[in-house]
Amino acid sequence: MKLQVALALALSWLASADSYSQSQPARSAQNEPAANQTAKHQLLLALARDPNDTKALFQLGRLMADEGDFASAGPLFQKYVAISPGEPGAWAYLLRCAVGQHDVRAADAAQRQIEMLAPTNFALHAQAACWLAGSGTSEVTGREFELAMSLAPKQTRSGALWYSRLGQCYEHAQDPNRATRAFQAAIDLDPDTETHYFRLAHLLSREGKVGPASEIMASAVEHFPRAVTTRVEAGNIELEAANPERALEVQHQAATLDPQSPGVLLLLGRIQLTQRRYPEAIATMEQAARLAPADASIHFYAGQAWMKTEQGTQRAIEHFKRSLDLDPNRASTYYWLGSLYFHRDHDYRVAVRYLEQAVDRTPELEAAHQMLIQAYKRLGEDAKAAGQLRRYEEIVQKRTKVENPE
Repeated sequence: MKLQVALALALSWLASADSYSQSQPARSAQNEPAANQTAKHQLLLALARDPNDTKALFQLGRLMADEGDFASAGPLFQKYVAISPGEPGAWAYLLRCAVGQHDVRAADAAQRQIEMLAPTNFALHAQAACWLAGSGTSEVTGREFELAMSLAPKQTRSGALWYSRLGQCYEHAQDPNRATRAFQAAIDLDPDTETHYFRLAHLLSREGKVGPASEIMASAVEHFPRAVTTRVEAGNIELEAANPERALEVQHQAATLDPQSPGVLLLLGRIQLTQRRYPEAIATMEQAARLAPADASIHFYAGQAWMKTEQGTQRAIEHFKRSLDLDPNRASTYYWLGSLYFHRDHDYRVAVRYLEQAVDRTPELEAAHQMLIQAYKRLGEDAKAAGQLRRYEEIVQKRTKVENPE
C-alpha cells in the first residue's frame, strides 16, 4: 500500500473528528459495527487466499486498531512491515498499537522508524503525536510532538486543521502546555477561522489564565467585528473566568448585532444561572429552545435552570433527555440525569444507568464515579461498588503519572 492511501485514512479520521461543536453523530455511524464485521470477514477471506496481501493486512489491521483490538492489529502490521519495511503509515499504526498495549519499547522503535522514513510528512507526524498524547511514554511523546511542531513554519493554511486536532488531543490528555502551543500554531497558520481562537481561549480559561484567554478573544473580536458567534464565545470565556458582569457587557454587544440569536439568548441564560436568577434563566432558556429546538446545549442549560427550582425536577429531566437525543455523547448530561434520579427521585437503578454512561464517556468525571459507587451500595450491589472504586482509583493513579512523569 502506498503512503498516499495511509494518509487518506488519516485525513478521513481527522475530518470526522474535528468539528468544534459536534452535536450529533453521523447517521452512518449507527451502521458501522455491522459494516465493519462484513469488511473484516471479506479481508480475512482475502488473506486466506493470499497471506501476503499487503492491502488486506493494512485494512484489517486498521479496522482492529480502530476497535481497540491492538493485540490483534499489531501482528498484522508487523507482518506488513516485514513485507514492506519502507511504509511509514504501517509503522504509524504499529506506534498506535504499542501505545494501546502500553509497550514503551515498541512505541519508541516505531516512532524512530516514522522519523527516519518520513521526517517531513507533517500529517503523519501530527497523527502519531495525537496517538501518543497521554500515553505515559513521556520521552517518545515529547520527541514526536516536537517533531510535529517543528514542521509548522513549512505548512500552509490547511495545516491549521491538523494543529487544531493536535491541540484537542493534548487538551483531552490534560497536557495544557502542549495543547496551547498546538492551538496557537493553528491560529498562526489560519487566523481567519474563529474556532481556532475559541479552542485556545477556553483552554487558557480552564487553566486559570484569565488574562491571556481574554486577550485571545479580544483579538478574535477585532478580527471578526461583525460576528455574533465570536462575541458570544468572548462572553462564555468571561463567564468561565467567573466574571458574569463583564460577560453581560459582551452579551449586550452581541445582542445589538442579533437580538434573536439563540446563542445570544443561551449566553444570557447562563449568566442568569450564574447570578442565581433562576426564574429569569428559565424564561430565557425556554425562549432560546423555541428558536432552536434542535440545539442540545440549550436544552442542557434549560435542564440546569429547571433543576435549581423545587418543582422543576420533571422539566429538568425532560430537557436533559431532549439534549441527549440531540447529543448522546455529552457525559455531563448523563451525570446530571443520574444525579436527579439519585437525589430527587431516589430511583437508584435508573441513576446507575445514566451514571455508568457518564463515566464510560468521561472517565475523569470524579463526581460521577463517586455517585455511581453510592448508587450501587444503595442497591445492595457491593461487588459492583467495590469494582467501581478500584476503577476510579486506577484512573486517579494514571492521571497522577501523566501529571507527574518520572
